[in-house]
Amino acid sequence: MAEGRQQKKAKDTRSADQIRRDIAAARARMSSTIEGLTEEFHPVAIKNRAVGQAKDFAQKEYTSVRDRLTSEVKDENGWRTDRLAVIGGGLVAAVGALVVLRAVVGRASGATTRRKLERVQLAHAKRAAKAAKAGRRSDKKLAKADKKHAGKVARLATDDSTVSGVAQAMLKQAAVLRAEAADERGHNVAASKNSK
Repeated sequence: MAEGRQQKKAKDTRSADQIRRDIAAARARMSSTIEGLTEEFHPVAIKNRAVGQAKDFAQKEYTSVRDRLTSEVKDENGWRTDRLAVIGGGLVAAVGALVVLRAVVGRASGATTRRKLERVQLAHAKRAAKAAKAGRRSDKKLAKADKKHAGKVARLATDDSTVSGVAQAMLKQAAVLRAEAADERGHNVAASKNSK
């Protein structure tokens, strides 16, 4: 049995340097293969290929549809107005149908009414905001006028206190003068009685 195994194994006659070179060459091949696979299956590369394929497909489809439509409405004699009129009429009918369908669906679902209500509410909100702004301006003007009036009242109150103080001083002085006048009269009366 041992002999059978040895016979199956071929004798390797390479030197250690040759084996090292073979291993290095195998590593280089494996490295380049892995790098190639990495580049090929990288998400950005896959995305770029998919985008390129989609662009190519869209371009081919656009070109074929354009050529087909052009051949329908244009021939070697020029534009075919009868077909252009049919296409134009079809477009107008489609747009009209979409407008009618939108109106019907809008009324059925209440969307039209809801949009109208939203517009009315928005208009009311704008008016209320404008009125509030005007009210704030008016309040500021009134506050300014009240402050100005309060200043005038304070000045008048100061003036009134000064005036009342002067008036009181004058009244006191008048009382003193009256008393002096009364004393003088009393002296004059007494002197006239004494002289008689």
